[in-house]
Amino acid sequence: MENDIRPNDLPAYYQQIAKVIGIENAIKLGKEFGGEQFYLPKLDICLARVKKRKIIEEFKGGNYGALAGKYGVTSAWVRQIIREHRREKATNVG
Repeated sequence: MENDIRPNDLPAYYQQIAKVIGIENAIKLGKEFGGEQFYLPKLDICLARVKKRKIIEEFKGGNYGALAGKYGVTSAWVRQIIREHRREKATNVG
């Protein structure tokens, strides 16, 4: 029966999801989360975490300005990221 579902058989919100991920995956979401409400944060939140991780990985001891330019942030923000990272490392070591 599920194999017979067409886009027009779906409610409008399912149609929107199906346009992005396909009918089969929209049905999977419906089975998993049907009846529940959930929130998808903007992708910017994930991208900010990636940016932070990349800055930490690429930090070489004094390249604050270069990293700030590369990632479109301020040098002060890069310094804050590095400071927080060092603090976390020091806390986790002891």
